[in-house]
Amino acid sequence: MSHPNAWVSRLEAVKAKGRIPIIAEIKPASPADGDLLKGRRVETITRAYIEGGAACLSVVTGRWFGGDISLLSRVARLSRLPLLRKDLIVNKKQIRQSRDCGANAVLLTGSILSTSHLMKLMDDCLSLGMTPFIEVSDEAALNQVKACRESVIAITNRDISRKETDTDSGLKSMALAGALKHVSAGAIISASGIHTIEEAQKLFGAGFDGLLIGTALLKAPDPKAALIKFTQGKDDDEG
Repeated sequence: MSHPNAWVSRLEAVKAKGRIPIIAEIKPASPADGDLLKGRRVETITRAYIEGGAACLSVVTGRWFGGDISLLSRVARLSRLPLLRKDLIVNKKQIRQSRDCGANAVLLTGSILSTSHLMKLMDDCLSLGMTPFIEVSDEAALNQVKACRESVIAITNRDISRKETDTDSGLKSMALAGALKHVSAGAIISASGIHTIEEAQKLFGAGFDGLLIGTALLKAPDPKAALIKFTQGKDDDEG
């Protein structure tokens, strides 16, 4: 029986096909890498992700990364895949705005929210039919998250306080892999800083339900082909 949450159901469906569920991210720019779209339209990237077999989509609307809320609507018009808005979400108004623009999940960043505020925003998400996509960076933050089977928890490999300019290998979340079995959530994601197929294989093998990848796909000459390789867990075109 599939999970009633669209995010969890989609991740489970991709895993059932023997693929690595990838949340493919659209991010206009990065403080470390500069312009990531390179003149390409958001619609072009979205279609590449859909055709490449993305499990879900993520759109960065934060100004740090050259985003804005209009990107969300543009992606939502092309895709019915579960859609995440990544920004500094701090109130219910932003959650409602995200829903109205086509998202069905919003990023809640544990490192910038008090535990009580995070719990309130989780409840606000659920009351609006949205999935709380909770980002944590260490075991202490992971243990503070209220058990919720309707949530998705993302363990980030990057440091938001450094505006993601750190150069971690993408395996920081491996350190918390052993704690995953104690977490009650719909899905656990390893997020950001994942650059290679080998890293993806290690993380998926460690028990993560999916991986969020943006920069590696956007920097690839062919994002669709790169995404296919990540979902297959292979660095070639066989199979």
